[in-house]
Amino acid sequence: MDNLPAVRLFLHIANTGSFSAAAKKMGLAGSSVTRQIRNLENDLGVRLLHRTTRQVSLTEAGQQYYNRASCLVEDFDQMNSAVSEMDDVPRGVLRISAPIIVGRAYIAPRLKDFSDQYPDIDLHLSLSDLVVDLVQEGLDGAVRSAVTLPDSTLMARHLHRVKRMIVASPDYLSRKGMPLLPKELTVHDCLVYHIQSANEVWGGNSRLWSFTGPNGTEEILVPAKLESNNGDALLEAAIAGLGITALPEWHVSKYLESNELVALFEEEDYRFRQVDYNMYFVYPSSRHVSPKVRVFSDFMADSFK
Repeated sequence: MDNLPAVRLFLHIANTGSFSAAAKKMGLAGSSVTRQIRNLENDLGVRLLHRTTRQVSLTEAGQQYYNRASCLVEDFDQMNSAVSEMDDVPRGVLRISAPIIVGRAYIAPRLKDFSDQYPDIDLHLSLSDLVVDLVQEGLDGAVRSAVTLPDSTLMARHLHRVKRMIVASPDYLSRKGMPLLPKELTVHDCLVYHIQSANEVWGGNSRLWSFTGPNGTEEILVPAKLESNNGDALLEAAIAGLGITALPEWHVSKYLESNELVALFEEEDYRFRQVDYNMYFVYPSSRHVSPKVRVFSDFMADSFK
């Protein structure tokens, strides 16, 4: 195990494809990274990495070493984790990723309760609407939204089914009129959530809004007055009267109650069909799920009830 730090460093370089990224992640100087990898290769008597000024790639021997080393290091970490957590007390640093809206509006306000229940856990919360690689980023888990999750090696727990609502401000509706039929949206200013991973939520096109009505399903390609990858930006723009948007019910509910926003297409004649998607908590597959991950998963599931 004398080479374990160097082996971990090698795995980080292989995963990131960068000496500098691995150095930053492990808090090491670039010279230290180079020296440790050189010593590891000297000990093994083979070159593990092809290095150029632009990229780093695995040699054939490096690929074989990576395949075996990644499994051995995972087993080693799980062994240590299982022994150190035999008392089953949740503790340590818990690294979680979540969408920006969910983290700001839903997770952050509940962290005081979580901390009161589990004072030995320190939480690192990373907010991004991009789907990040949990293993590569060193995360313990992530909250994700989708109609259905794509196949992966991650374990997943269903948290909540979310309804989306079409809303606009009274000011906008007084100026532009209330759309009564879905097709009327084509002459309105629409505010659209747009990000690459949003296609999973919206079923392929975030501007294609679907409705159910007397004649079945009707799909409308709405014009985008504003496209944004941030739900808070869409919410503020809608409240200010810029246009019509579709956001999670829990994100807009207090603004509906205060009459700052008005819900559209909530009658029986026409209903917004693409309103539901799912929230999941995902975490890397492992034979041993640490107590800190388990209790956070339970806490999130209870919070969404």
